[in-house]
Amino acid sequence: AFANKMAKEGLWKEAYYRWKKSMDEGKTNAAVLNNMAVALEKMGKFEEAEETYKKALKLAPSNSTIKGNYEKLQKYLRNEDDSDKDKKGKKNERRKKNYR
Repeated sequence: AFANKMAKEGLWKEAYYRWKKSMDEGKTNAAVLNNMAVALEKMGKFEEAEETYKKALKLAPSNSTIKGNYEKLQKYLRNEDDSDKDKKGKKNERRKKNYR
């Protein structure tokens, strides 16, 4: 519950830490993995988010929320939501900065 509150306040690093701690204590489930992936996206850690969504989907392959979040990330990573090259270039620059 505290992690969800932190996420609602935009404190993604803290929310991620809390969800990760819960996973480390053996409370692994698709919903927690999905939340962790969302937090990773918000922190600009797209590759980690992608891997975390994949883990969540293995646990709950028919979960439409997780599927939707994963598909949105895939679309973002493929730059399909940008129509001109200038936006794509700026997005790629942001992505590179986030991986440093």
